[in-house]
Amino acid sequence: MRTILVMSVVFGALVSRVSADTKNPYIDGVRCATDKDFKWWRDARFGMFIHFGPGALVHSNSLSWPPPKKPGRPHWGRLGYMADHTKKDELSVEEVTKYYKYYYGAWWTKGVPSRLKIYNSLYKIFNPVKFDAEAIAQMAKDAGCGYVVLTTKHHDGFCLWDSAYTDYDIMSTPYKKDICKMLADACHKRGLRVLWYYSVVDMRDKRYDVAHPEAYQKYFFNQVKELLTKYGQVEGMWWDGGEIKKDNRALFKMMNTIHPGILSNGRIGRIPAGISFGTPEQKLGEFSMDRPWETCAVINGTSWIWPGPKDIKSANTCLLTLIGSIIGDGNLLLNFGPEPDGAVTPKVKETYLGMGKFLKKYGESVYKTRGGPYKPGHWGGATRRGKNIYLHIIERWPKGILELPALPAKVVKCEALTGGKPRFKQTADKLVIQLPRKNHVVPDTIIKLTIDKDAMGIMPIDTLEGGYTLTTDADVTASSTINPTSGMGSPKTVVFYSFESGKVRKEFGEESDVADKKINRRTGKKWTEEEIKKIKQCFSNNERGHFWRFWRPKPNDTEPWIQVDMGKPVTFSKVGIRELYGQIREFKINAFIGDQWKTIFQGSTLDTLFVDLGKSYKASKVRLVITKTNGEQPAIVEFDLFK
Repeated sequence: MRTILVMSVVFGALVSRVSADTKNPYIDGVRCATDKDFKWWRDARFGMFIHFGPGALVHSNSLSWPPPKKPGRPHWGRLGYMADHTKKDELSVEEVTKYYKYYYGAWWTKGVPSRLKIYNSLYKIFNPVKFDAEAIAQMAKDAGCGYVVLTTKHHDGFCLWDSAYTDYDIMSTPYKKDICKMLADACHKRGLRVLWYYSVVDMRDKRYDVAHPEAYQKYFFNQVKELLTKYGQVEGMWWDGGEIKKDNRALFKMMNTIHPGILSNGRIGRIPAGISFGTPEQKLGEFSMDRPWETCAVINGTSWIWPGPKDIKSANTCLLTLIGSIIGDGNLLLNFGPEPDGAVTPKVKETYLGMGKFLKKYGESVYKTRGGPYKPGHWGGATRRGKNIYLHIIERWPKGILELPALPAKVVKCEALTGGKPRFKQTADKLVIQLPRKNHVVPDTIIKLTIDKDAMGIMPIDTLEGGYTLTTDADVTASSTINPTSGMGSPKTVVFYSFESGKVRKEFGEESDVADKKINRRTGKKWTEEEIKKIKQCFSNNERGHFWRFWRPKPNDTEPWIQVDMGKPVTFSKVGIRELYGQIREFKINAFIGDQWKTIFQGSTLDTLFVDLGKSYKASKVRLVITKTNGEQPAIVEFDLFK
């Protein structure tokens, strides 16, 4: 124990400086971001991402080169796909008004202009008269966000501000109002910090040419300077995309001369000085206190820009993503896209405000905390501040008993922020928390521990148990599927496969790397190239848990089910299932035990479910049966069994 305590003190001293010492923070005497500059950002823990532009009219941020691709044409990341564009290629206002709704059918609908011409002309009818910057900023404030990130320019090159360096901007639309200025002013008024998203890629500008980067770099620098000088205090730049060569040293010197210590993510390429934050996309980052990180995820659909009024995540689903981020010592940047006219979809607002209600009650366990000392596990995870440790319990725990590894500190007080009177017992081996089942809360039961020392001085404690998911390589079938061969619909996408590369940080905390990736753990035989190719066709290169990898039943399937078959009976006591949107209202989990199906668990909302069944079962097949929804077809992202 003495050794642990000494190491804990050393760790506590290292945590605050490990990132700052990683790089020299100065460029020619100009200071770039250090760990101190990230303090407000880490304290905030939660931000709002906004994707907006003419692409909202066709539910697309940008357009990759439409087939057939010209022979020898470089990838759009190397040369703008619209670099050959001229004004003569654009449609008239009347034409684009008539044809933009046919955008996805432009390839096969007779008489409809190409997608390229339609997309290029959308700005002529982009008129977001219902965009209310004051209302959006207030929604962010009420949601509990500490900062807002807006897509000032996405890959398509369209600019949401009045730029002196292009006419492909908001002033060339019927709207003619600087959205960046309106939103920045509204956020500053409410104490919200502002960061600008800016895509280095520019599909429309002919100067964007990796082979000849000089002209575009000048344009790029001029635009960044505009964004940092016209709108008051800007806290950071959220970069995206781009292979073009640029002088990052000159860029960061310019940025930090205007706003000393301005934050930046790592998507700009090599950071010349100071530190940057990581941006895991549509998945939770791994537990890490060495570098700031932020999960970016969408609130509805499978598109960053407005995808329509359906498939909007519930508040609980989004809260679980937030909790999953903070217990890993990261942030959550939750995105929505305003509708083409600028309005906020009512259900989107409902979700954000639902999160705000939770954070207003329990914000002390989120804001100004750091992850740990307990690392994420199947049960949930922890945050800490001062002498307080907050246990975020996201699993269903029927017995009402949570056992964790020993804590190298004395617990002097234990209370449940979410209600009830917990009891605890501390031994040399473990910490046991007991709370009556009636006091368990979905999505998060929060236990506050007060200890006799600074919690930041405790080294991270691993709580992972149960080993690999038993569904690795399982055969997955379903009552129906909207698309059996695509990741957006196929049941096969919900489990992990041995041949998938690397360690995958999944929703429930385990890492599913295996010793021999060539062996099918279900059959014990080597995977054939044909089998691997067929399964990979379903999910492409998307990691499990990505929002483009899910099973969805057909609309006429009134009681859909999805089943995992391990090939032989396995013993399990925990089940983990993640729903994409939170549309399920009643469900049951059935297991094929002996020669018949038996119901082993029933519930209402699923959202993200990890349930300790309270006892072990032995079965070869387990099935999720969905008996009631909110009226929309549900989507399941993950299905796991554990010992």
